[in-house]
Amino acid sequence: MATTSRKRRTRTTRPSVKVADRVARAVIRVGGLGTIAAVCTVFAFLLSVVWPLLRTESLSPARPLGAQATATRMLATGAEDTGSVAWTFDSVGNFSTIDEATGATLSSGLAVPSAPTAFSFPPRSDRAILGFADGSVRLLRIQPTTQYRDPDAMPPAERQRPRGERFVMEGQVAERVGVDQFALRGVQASAEEPLVLAPGVAIVAVDYSATTNGPAFASVDAQGVLRVTQVTRTQNFMTGEDELSSESSELRLAAVDRHGIPRWVLLRGQADNAFVVWEDGHVLRVDVRDLTAPKPVEEVDVLADAGLRVTAVAFLNAKNTLVVGDSTGGLQAWFRTPAPAVEHGDGARMAKAHDLGRGSAAVTALASSARTRLLAVGHQDGSLRVVQVTASREVASSRLQGGRPVDAVGMTPDDSLLLAWNGGLSASVLDAPHSEVSWRTLFGAVFYEGYSHPEHVWQSSSGSDDFEPKLGLWPLVFGTLKATCYTMLFALPLALMAAVYTSEFLRPEARAVAKPAIEMMASLPSVVLGFLAALVVAPVLERNAAGFLAACVLVPFFVLLAAHAWAFVPRTRRHAWTPLRPLLAALAMAIGILSADVAAPVMEGLLFGGDLHRWLDGKAGGAAGGWMLLLLPASATLVAVVGGRYGRARGAGRSAFASMLAFLGSTVAAVGFAAAASLLLEAGGFDLRGAMFGTYVQRNALVVGCMMAFAVVPVVYTIAEDALASIPANLRAGSLALGATPWQTAVRVVIPTATSGIFSAAMVGLGRAVGETMIVLMAAGNTPVLDWNAFNGFRTLSANIAVELPEAVRGGTHYRTLFLSAFTLFLLTFVLNTAAELVRLRFRKRAAQL
Repeated sequence: MATTSRKRRTRTTRPSVKVADRVARAVIRVGGLGTIAAVCTVFAFLLSVVWPLLRTESLSPARPLGAQATATRMLATGAEDTGSVAWTFDSVGNFSTIDEATGATLSSGLAVPSAPTAFSFPPRSDRAILGFADGSVRLLRIQPTTQYRDPDAMPPAERQRPRGERFVMEGQVAERVGVDQFALRGVQASAEEPLVLAPGVAIVAVDYSATTNGPAFASVDAQGVLRVTQVTRTQNFMTGEDELSSESSELRLAAVDRHGIPRWVLLRGQADNAFVVWEDGHVLRVDVRDLTAPKPVEEVDVLADAGLRVTAVAFLNAKNTLVVGDSTGGLQAWFRTPAPAVEHGDGARMAKAHDLGRGSAAVTALASSARTRLLAVGHQDGSLRVVQVTASREVASSRLQGGRPVDAVGMTPDDSLLLAWNGGLSASVLDAPHSEVSWRTLFGAVFYEGYSHPEHVWQSSSGSDDFEPKLGLWPLVFGTLKATCYTMLFALPLALMAAVYTSEFLRPEARAVAKPAIEMMASLPSVVLGFLAALVVAPVLERNAAGFLAACVLVPFFVLLAAHAWAFVPRTRRHAWTPLRPLLAALAMAIGILSADVAAPVMEGLLFGGDLHRWLDGKAGGAAGGWMLLLLPASATLVAVVGGRYGRARGAGRSAFASMLAFLGSTVAAVGFAAAASLLLEAGGFDLRGAMFGTYVQRNALVVGCMMAFAVVPVVYTIAEDALASIPANLRAGSLALGATPWQTAVRVVIPTATSGIFSAAMVGLGRAVGETMIVLMAAGNTPVLDWNAFNGFRTLSANIAVELPEAVRGGTHYRTLFLSAFTLFLLTFVLNTAAELVRLRFRKRAAQL
């Protein structure tokens, strides 16, 4: 039996190579684990900043303050700016101040000589207005007082108090606020002189507003007469003194005959509208901008059930949103919205914007926060709710011990609560630092004050203190997707076609020059591209928008025309003339651009009524032009696919002249089909203006798409070209040996095999577009709007973070919402990349089976 012997290996791997191999494996392992750890750390950090937005708010149990229960009904309560001194005003006109920490009464006395018959304590105002049985009204000024004293002026026993400790002294709350200074805080109430409006007729409802012109107030008397008075302050330029003048109006309410005497009157913030409210839910809105002719403009019933009664009404802090509480504990928010002047004389109508839930008993007291959209709601059974009006949700709830009815509610500057009940006072601490944030306000449509319908809006700041924050993230997510779509629309075809051409058709020596040149495009900083886009490309594109659209059609046409013209070159000379093909393509592109410049006025006249910008504004032309722009690429693709199949079936081996005629015929067919479909859609009343097209804004999606494509093309091109070049040469050789053309080999063999790499290139380019900041920031107009209009701007998540994070207060709602934007962007890219990797692995598995 023959045996075979193997030659023993005499050479062994050197120890240094083994060590280097182990080190390399360890470094790669550590690098991979470090990357995973870094991603997890970013995720954990973003989540830690965002988490406080999602935690539950709380309201502490009511802590009793002040005297025991008496028969005196409390009308209002509040506190000075630091919250150290609380005050109450009762039904007999008594004004009391209380130490918030101990509940001790600091002062008490009558602020007005008689019991008021009507009252109003507007939010964000240091004045209240009271109505009386003799037909007069008085303004009551509630003013915090602060006195500063040196330690030498303090009693010896108090001089050693530590900083921040509060104590009662001389009927005020004292506190050491510095090394050498004490502050004594209190609240004073002073009534101004009475103004007799209806002698001998009791005032049943009254309200006050501080306008830019001066104080204004409205009242309704027991005979159903509405009076509105505007006091104007003017400065005498000679004496420098303020001079007061007033203008008043009267309106007898016709609805009194049907509904009786109204229970409330409320005056809007700028005193342009007065709202008269009856207990049966009937509301009359009166236009009082012209005091010489007040005009009732709208009547609405705020209660759907005739058996319900209105038990409490109040304005929110800006005095624009009217909140109505009923006898079953229900709560609604109403405000004016824009409306056609034909339907409503002043161009507005009342709309029920928010349903704020239902309590366990009738609503007895309402109080608005002075700085947020929080509303405290007291009920007949002693329960207390705090609701966030914009978010339409209950934030927290509590209950008075013993179930005493809540007479009045007040919110301190830090949004803690004071509850007044039959002469007693209680305090609750509200912990709701981010109450305006909810899943609905972040990602849902919200009915914002002054809007005509619920919308997605991002507007985080304003010049007014009564601003309603609008923190909807959907416009930013939409802007990110819009930027990505328009970028990939330009970048993906160019990059992939360039990769296929470079890999499959370009000579090696030319490829060695072209590929590095394209890759060098990636070295340009984003800020430079954004600068060029904003200052160079955007103005040029605005002046030549019609020419750009014409070039999008004519440049491809002339390039394809040149390709068909190449077929006329004799076969004997094609090889020698091959280096001239890039020059022919460049010449065709130049002819296309020049033709577009010439054809632009003709195109504007035929499709856009002679002016593209006016057409976009809806002031010229019909809808067919927009449909033509949208349908022409689809029509050309359809004709090419059908014509290609027909050509393979019927036209194999046809001459260059026949191919040219077929191409020109296909072009005419594509244009004709698109034109016919556009005219039919226009006849059907369909118009893309207001959807895909709209008003032209200089910095728009087209500018961003072009310039971001310049940044994305090198990334996509490099990865796709490498994937195509890595396909084994034997696959190409086998295909060519079987008689396939180079184009057929590229389309049917090389590209399917390299699909996983091409898909990876597209996904990397997509990630680059999603995360781009500077180009979008400088060239997109930075407006968070929701529309696909190619000629309008947008705002992306990344650009929004770059713009607003430096100005956001650390730890505030705005600050954490911006981090939520970053977290959303992180999740978006993570999901896209994960899905892309799964698809890539599937393509790779299929390619391995070839």
